[in-house]
Amino acid sequence: MARSWTCRRCQVTVTFAQRGPEPPCPTGWARCDGEWRCLGCRRAEVAASVSGGSQAGQSSRRRRALTEFELLRDPDASDQLIAKRVRCPTASVHPVRAALLDAGTLSLPPEDGH
Repeated sequence: MARSWTCRRCQVTVTFAQRGPEPPCPTGWARCDGEWRCLGCRRAEVAASVSGGSQAGQSSRRRRALTEFELLRDPDASDQLIAKRVRCPTASVHPVRAALLDAGTLSLPPEDGH
């Protein structure tokens, strides 16, 4: 029997076919407070956690929070890919990455020796 995961926030369910190895969880999913959350709900929760201030300021803080979330979730992703995920200009990703690196929250990817 194939294993399935259900997001407790939106109730979407993912099941993998029994062909090949089963992943530990669907890509982008994580356990939060003992319950599974899909990537879409995790992003929505990050965006919703930003509140207060002007509409423009809130939009900027939400974009920053989502950029941090994506960088921490996938630190090896290029600035272009992070920007696409967050729907922001590529140039706005680098300063966030640099701040996370300076704070020690994000690590540089290992050198591949080439």
